[in-house]
Amino acid sequence: MENSNNEVENLLIICAADEGKLKVFLKKREKEPYYGYWILPGELLDTKTTLEESSRQIFNEIVPLDYIKSFAGTTFSNLDRYTDKRVIALTTVIIADKQLIDMKKTKENTEWFDVDNLPKLGFDHKEIIETVSKEIKYKVTCNYEDILLSLFPSDFTLSELQTFYENIVGEEIDRRNFKKKITSQDLIIDTGIKDIAGGGRPSTLYRFNIEKMKGTRL
Repeated sequence: MENSNNEVENLLIICAADEGKLKVFLKKREKEPYYGYWILPGELLDTKTTLEESSRQIFNEIVPLDYIKSFAGTTFSNLDRYTDKRVIALTTVIIADKQLIDMKKTKENTEWFDVDNLPKLGFDHKEIIETVSKEIKYKVTCNYEDILLSLFPSDFTLSELQTFYENIVGEEIDRRNFKKKITSQDLIIDTGIKDIAGGGRPSTLYRFNIEKMKGTRL
């Protein structure tokens, strides 16, 4: 039997909700091929490191924090992923707090991008992000494993929440019906704080009622 030359890499799809959009965290590649293109954070797996350990190492190199939620994404094994060798990609999806990462990140040449408006990407990372983002959007519509609680760990406005959900499901939702549905079920809590950052009329900030939101879809 011939020895296998296959290599395996772990790619992180770090996602967050921001400005009503699902965002993905990318870094700029600093060598050829695809020098200057944007790519997903990742590394080749060695024989002494588990996938979970690898994910935490990659994440901690970006920002010295623990992430809230993670799950295994799709495996990508197209033969032409790399031109000079066979590399199979395992993906780990991490739902993160964008504000915390922005405050604590240690890596330069990194940026958040809307998953529906991606920059020029290296390798097959565009395909990977598009595939995995569909999985995430499906989980959001079902609130699978309470993913909404992880996407909105801190305060938010109703407008921000509704815009995010509309972008996920791909259709507009009546504002009054949306508010009535989530308030009648006590899914959100009024923090008593106003958001004045926008410069216009201050909006009320809410947070999810954790016990009521568990297992509940919007």
